[in-house]
Amino acid sequence: MAKKIRNFAAILAVSAVVGTILLVLVFLLPVGPMRKNVEKSVGDMLKTGDEIPEDAFSQYLWKNRETYTDAIMVQNAIERLPDKNAYEHAMWMYHYDLEEDVWTPEDSLKSFCESHENVNNMYLHIYARYWHGYLLYLKPLLLLFSWQHVVWLELAVQIALMIWVLVTAIQKQNAGVAVVTLGSFLFMKPVLVLVSLTMSVCWILTLLAVEYMLLHHDRLHEKGQYPEFFLIVGILTSYFDFLTYPIVTLGIPLCCYFLLESDRLWNNIKRLTGFSVSWAIGYAGMWAAKWVIADLTLHTGTIKDAIWSIIGRTEAIGGRPRMNGGFYVIGLNLQEYPVYIGIAAGVLAAIAIGMLVVIIVTGKWKEIFAQLVPVVLTAAIPFVWIIAVQHHSALHARFTFRILSVAAAAAITFIVLNVKQAKKQQKSQKILKKSAIIRLQRKDRHAIM
Repeated sequence: MAKKIRNFAAILAVSAVVGTILLVLVFLLPVGPMRKNVEKSVGDMLKTGDEIPEDAFSQYLWKNRETYTDAIMVQNAIERLPDKNAYEHAMWMYHYDLEEDVWTPEDSLKSFCESHENVNNMYLHIYARYWHGYLLYLKPLLLLFSWQHVVWLELAVQIALMIWVLVTAIQKQNAGVAVVTLGSFLFMKPVLVLVSLTMSVCWILTLLAVEYMLLHHDRLHEKGQYPEFFLIVGILTSYFDFLTYPIVTLGIPLCCYFLLESDRLWNNIKRLTGFSVSWAIGYAGMWAAKWVIADLTLHTGTIKDAIWSIIGRTEAIGGRPRMNGGFYVIGLNLQEYPVYIGIAAGVLAAIAIGMLVVIIVTGKWKEIFAQLVPVVLTAAIPFVWIIAVQHHSALHARFTFRILSVAAAAAITFIVLNVKQAKKQQKSQKILKKSAIIRLQRKDRHAIM
């Protein structure tokens, strides 16, 4: 335990220092070319009203994608104040917004580009609570490509990663991992994830985590390094994500772990708890490190601001009792799904429940119980998150609903485990039959002799 604590502390400290240095370095890049590249495509990327194309797919794409937060990300990427140094930018995270009672980041970004950096009618906004680690790749990419081209490039990266996970899973003879990972993606409005700078972050981190597990599971398991692995996943999620659907980077890898490694019930529960706590320490610890670094060096007041933000994000919605409000917000998130996804979820649940009933009726529940319990607990994670962080989950249901894909991943995991168990039993029965036939043949030979 003492060794793990030292490892965790060292990894968190190094991550915070390296994360800070990298952000400072990326703010040294020239923003002039970035602004020109954003101006080239800002009209296309922020189409509204009559500008939306007539075909149904394009309407769906442009009306539903998360341009609000994407615009903030781009604003942060192209901002550079002459009287502020790179470190101040990395800690404070400045950008200009319109001085209006009702404004959107899209309007602010358009105004900034159209006015050619004339910010007299704008005010300086700070976003110090987040790390904004996405700038490590967004700023260099905008230096070379237009905003639109960056989106298409990120789409290609996601498709390549999904293919990589599929191929590796097949090579490792564990296609179930790919089925769970890619199957759960269908419950995230996948097209919108593929074309959004904001929504793709957690999905890319999830794919990278699953791929690493496929490639290095034996080493991670035998050397007891999975806690450090989940700690690092939590750190990366905190560093790169904009508080969208972070639990996915924990829930889906957990499901994949139980497909890669089977153990007794108590050991599975201990690992589920240990890995979840490790991820939470990485996620919360890395976030807190940003507040401490910013406050200690620049007296930003970020710790106080962050504490009030946490209180606001986690308060019960609309004055309701916490559990009552939690179930209400779960309903709000479920409403984000189109009807066909609801039907797919119903079919998935029916298959899982049907299998469970068959297991109980046939008396085979003992054989699957050790795997079933941790999977059920994993399925509960997104609901616990929504109840705990219900104000944020209600305010931003249009993207937080994606954490419910963890429940879908858990259901698929149970189905895959059940199928694997059935195949294992069939194989065992064939071996027993073959052994019985061989014994009979031997008896016949002895009888003849």
